[in-house]
Amino acid sequence: MMHLNVLHRTDAPHKYPTVRKQQDLVHRLGIKSTVFIQYAELFNDQAIADALQDEKEFGDEIGLGLHRLGGPELDALSHGNESIWLFPCERKLEILERILARYREVFGRNPVSVASYHLDSSSLNILRELSPDTEIVVGGCFEEGVRVYHGCNHSWYLFNEGMPWNPWWPSKTHSLRPAKNEADANGIIAVPHLMRDMSLAYEDRDDFWASHPPNVMRGWGNLGSYCPYDRNLIDQYRMQERWNGGYSYYNSFVSAGWLIYNKNIEVPPIVAWDLYTRFLENFVELRVQGALQDMTLAEYAQWFRAHRPIQREPEVYWAKEMLYGSGKHYIWFQDSSQRVLIDADQGGSIGDWRPYAAEAAVATGPDTPFREIGSYPYLIQSQFRTGFSNHHKDGSRTTLFVSDGKETIDLATCRTKCRSIERRDEKVIVTLKPATIRFSSGLEAQIESVFRFHLDGQTLVERKLISLSDPKATLRIKEYVKACHGLTEYAEDLHDVTLVIADGAVQEMPFEYLGRIVEKPKAAMVQARIRSLGVTMELKPALGLATSGEFREGYLFNPYFTLALDYTLELGRSVQSWISLRKTS
Repeated sequence: MMHLNVLHRTDAPHKYPTVRKQQDLVHRLGIKSTVFIQYAELFNDQAIADALQDEKEFGDEIGLGLHRLGGPELDALSHGNESIWLFPCERKLEILERILARYREVFGRNPVSVASYHLDSSSLNILRELSPDTEIVVGGCFEEGVRVYHGCNHSWYLFNEGMPWNPWWPSKTHSLRPAKNEADANGIIAVPHLMRDMSLAYEDRDDFWASHPPNVMRGWGNLGSYCPYDRNLIDQYRMQERWNGGYSYYNSFVSAGWLIYNKNIEVPPIVAWDLYTRFLENFVELRVQGALQDMTLAEYAQWFRAHRPIQREPEVYWAKEMLYGSGKHYIWFQDSSQRVLIDADQGGSIGDWRPYAAEAAVATGPDTPFREIGSYPYLIQSQFRTGFSNHHKDGSRTTLFVSDGKETIDLATCRTKCRSIERRDEKVIVTLKPATIRFSSGLEAQIESVFRFHLDGQTLVERKLISLSDPKATLRIKEYVKACHGLTEYAEDLHDVTLVIADGAVQEMPFEYLGRIVEKPKAAMVQARIRSLGVTMELKPALGLATSGEFREGYLFNPYFTLALDYTLELGRSVQSWISLRKTS
């Protein structure tokens, strides 16, 4: 069953007739909706009367929008800044006090639902204190950050990377991190601002490719009023029900400005209206089929609280690239310890890794060291930080190097796809189709990769040699993790990293950008301790010892650290390694 939220918001007077047209459309289709009234419209008698009448006649929910922070007594506080998450903490408090007071004056109650492009941890905690009746927020834009910033001519200062793609319980210390338990949770539920294309969210800017027909038009994903992409994206989210307990979520949040003449869309508004109408009509078709339930955001909060507790099963998303026909597969995994992306197109490399186990604390604003960067930090981000070697050396990623003794092949050069996703014994098991490796000697091998995600930040990676053209040959393999911590595409200072290796004795080395390599035979583990995040990442054999292990210290022209374990692999055998995260002081 897909749960749907259709979200609208009031707008400036010249756009308000379009807002009414949007509401007339959902009323005609019988779709439940939530309308977020902005502060300025809380002084507009017509907007207030319309909202109350629609609430009475159609059951529309009246939420509170924080997208426009101007109006009586507010202009002197906001000075044109419309991003609640980018004010100093004291000013956030003043602004929210004023807006909530006016909402209560008009409607006699606090809003149950509140919307913003982003609510950082301090904004969300203030909202929780000032408005205890607020149950749910639109709290972040999935993977909007570096690439959207570039794509918008370096003018869109919204950095929301590293968050969940589905609704979540925000933690108190970082609103984009899912809480690990009730004590850690803010108590308000959050949903993302739009549902994104989970392939292009990794490898492209995803503001075009989302549950927003006019944005798809910005990316030229339509041919006039023909746009199968909109339906395909909905269907791919519905597909995730197979691996997520029969549950999927979808929302749409199209503001009036995208349905009138807009400088960012090179077709007339009639096309945008036609596509938006067909988009909503598709939901009605699914509802008739019994495959979808539309809700107000407040109703969804009640369902979520009852069915998706804070300490819940992890979520997984099997993304199949569908816009360009590339056939690429990406698999996303997320729980309260980590968020991981497996890039099957690069042999099963991890291309994005967010260490939720670190419980990194971030609030934004000019009074914080993070300023505008509200993203959750990564340890691996192959799109920003090189990934597979291209112009120069490789960057942050994982891979497997396979050698026949004369030649070494990077598994990332061997394209594969996802074969299956299973849930078993509180684990998520992702199995890739075997990758074929061909050596110049004529030797050919097939290696199957299996990822078993446990609930405590541990991932068991299995490499099985399932076929070999010379059954007597033995392969040498290197399990390889190259990482760094960061928030954007630019390098952070790695002096806070300590590299560790154990072969009975433990050897530690502080990271000093000298390019040193330490290798040990019969290695029991290799580690990187990252003090600024308070997290340790570890690579170790699941059984026994590796043939050898090593860590590598990078240098300023290649600022990463590398952990690696070497094994031998024979036909029909497999090797298992743990890649794990744990919080440290």
